[in-house]
Amino acid sequence: MKNYSLWLEKIVVEELRPLKEDMDVDVVIIGGGITGLSMLYQLKNSEKRVILVEANVCGMGVTSKSTAKITPMEQDLYMKIRGYDEAKASLYLKSQLDARDLLVETIRKEEIECDLEKSTSYTYTSDTNKIKDIECEYQFLSQNGLSVDISSNIPFNSELQLAVSYKDAYVFHPLKYINGLKDILKEKVFERSRVKSIIKTEEGYILNINDCTVKTKVVVIATHYPYFFKSFFLPLKSHIEVSFVGAKQEKYEEYNAINIDKPIDSIRYHKSGKKSFKVHLYDSLMSSEVGGIKEHFANLMEEEECEFLWSNNDVMTNDSLPFIGSIKKGDNTFLIGTGYNTWGMTNGTLAGKILADIIEEKENSYRELFDPNRKVNFGKLVSFPLNIFSNAKSFIKSSKGNVNNGEVEYETIDGVEVASVCDKDGVKHTVLAKCPHMKCGLIYNKVEETWDCMCHGSRFDIDGNVLEGPSNENIKFKP
Repeated sequence: MKNYSLWLEKIVVEELRPLKEDMDVDVVIIGGGITGLSMLYQLKNSEKRVILVEANVCGMGVTSKSTAKITPMEQDLYMKIRGYDEAKASLYLKSQLDARDLLVETIRKEEIECDLEKSTSYTYTSDTNKIKDIECEYQFLSQNGLSVDISSNIPFNSELQLAVSYKDAYVFHPLKYINGLKDILKEKVFERSRVKSIIKTEEGYILNINDCTVKTKVVVIATHYPYFFKSFFLPLKSHIEVSFVGAKQEKYEEYNAINIDKPIDSIRYHKSGKKSFKVHLYDSLMSSEVGGIKEHFANLMEEEECEFLWSNNDVMTNDSLPFIGSIKKGDNTFLIGTGYNTWGMTNGTLAGKILADIIEEKENSYRELFDPNRKVNFGKLVSFPLNIFSNAKSFIKSSKGNVNNGEVEYETIDGVEVASVCDKDGVKHTVLAKCPHMKCGLIYNKVEETWDCMCHGSRFDIDGNVLEGPSNENIKFKP
């Protein structure tokens, strides 16, 4: 068994140069995932001076752990949005269709070899109590112009009660796509370039990147979990959800599917050359509800004998809509794109277009829908109190240490709290016990050999090197 994403298998990555000199530009994009690179691509012919900086290597964070579907069939998101605003649900659906078209058009126009394949999408239920929900979903999609079918005669699930299907969807290899974009844009991309500080000035911002000074008029935070602004902006409006994914070799099928039940069950197929794989996401839950991570992977392995195993973190918003745009209303100098509710391929692509349009002062019909400062009627959102509870529970739970993994040893050395674990070869690895972001405790993920923050999604390798933010610092312990 390989404890990493299928998309990392035999992928050839050309690392780009780090930033090594002071610069004066118009726009700095922080983050080299699908949002940041999509935005840079939209601005590639702009007269503005734009650069992208990535702390590690482009695409190696959350993008590399996606199931990588390009589809408007997004589980129960439309149901949730329709629960408080039918018009917004319809507009969100339209945005996903446009995002699909934009992503597929880019792949074809730039001739990016990323295993793009047509794949019929199914949203289904195995619960007789949710048949009505699928019927309503079919009606909603039909009324909004989608050519969809509804049936209980679907071959992939013997317990299926009812499914709605849509043929004009796709799957692809996310890292091959990212590498294709990166190759096109490489003159403006700097890897291994960590932002240490952002200082607001009268003229704009001064960034410390690799101990170099970069002056810019606009900053765009295109990282998975944004940082460098109010600490409690996202915790009050979202929560982290953890999902568990596996892949195994299996005959290729031209469909992908996701249920609206619990546990979440999502599948797709991938083919590359003579090999084909089934990618299976089984179970996705609030980070506060994650017990022993190893046990959740065991549940997945009961469903599939996987060759690859990995987990992913997603930012889930209270109203099921992403945050794309200005942090402060009326100020277009500090922008974000986050909160994609597990549908990062379409929403990350769409965010790149919206953010680029803001920079170029162009109209965009989705800007108001995804405005981070939008007013939300929390009285209509069942998820709001649950999310607040989840974030509080995650923090309290983490403050007690790694309660789910007895293999971790905790101690205080010279007044510093540390955590230690032995790897499979018996070598002991000692790191700081708290995440630098907001001092949450860390859980050791034995399957992937990472230290994971359940509060906000930071991840570190076994030696304490930061892999994913919002933490911007390592947790290496130096006695």
